[in-house]
Amino acid sequence: MDVLQAGRTGASVVIGIYSPVNRCLKTSFALTMGQLLARNERVLYINLEEYSGFTRLIQARHEQDLSDVLYLYRQGAYNWLKLKSIVYSWGGMDYIPPVRYAEDLNQVSPEDMACLFGPHRPGERVTRSCWVDVGRWGKGRRCRFWENCDAVYMPVKDDCISAAKVEEFDEYVKAAGSELLQGRIH
Repeated sequence: MDVLQAGRTGASVVIGIYSPVNRCLKTSFALTMGQLLARNERVLYINLEEYSGFTRLIQARHEQDLSDVLYLYRQGAYNWLKLKSIVYSWGGMDYIPPVRYAEDLNQVSPEDMACLFGPHRPGERVTRSCWVDVGRWGKGRRCRFWENCDAVYMPVKDDCISAAKVEEFDEYVKAAGSELLQGRIH
């Protein structure tokens, strides 16, 4: 069964969206797919980019955002009830507003991020599909975060420079010993 079908059958899935190629419509893809899937199931969109532009795109102001979620997690005060108060909705898709301060993303380890949005106890997840726009956060040692993803979608462009970047990324994944990740990239 493919990952998208798993979400439709009630299984919880975490989807990462990342690309080593810049300006490849990665965020547009993530938002569009998230909203399309939200027509039939609960979807939570999370953006890990330092400067996502997301709140400007949807013209919204938020009192709390991913910075607050990360703070609660680091303090040991994170729970699904508090998380639900930080989840907003746009076009039928749930989302946690991106961080206010880019530095907040540097203060969380890949293991903690994986634990934060990964499966906890059965039935505890607030959504069936979690779409994580990984942005630059997915580089280097943070590759470990992706191992908790059921799939990683990688939009790319069709040109020689983009192909070279994808080749280099593939080599890195192999060298980092992330065979598990290799089979999950689409």
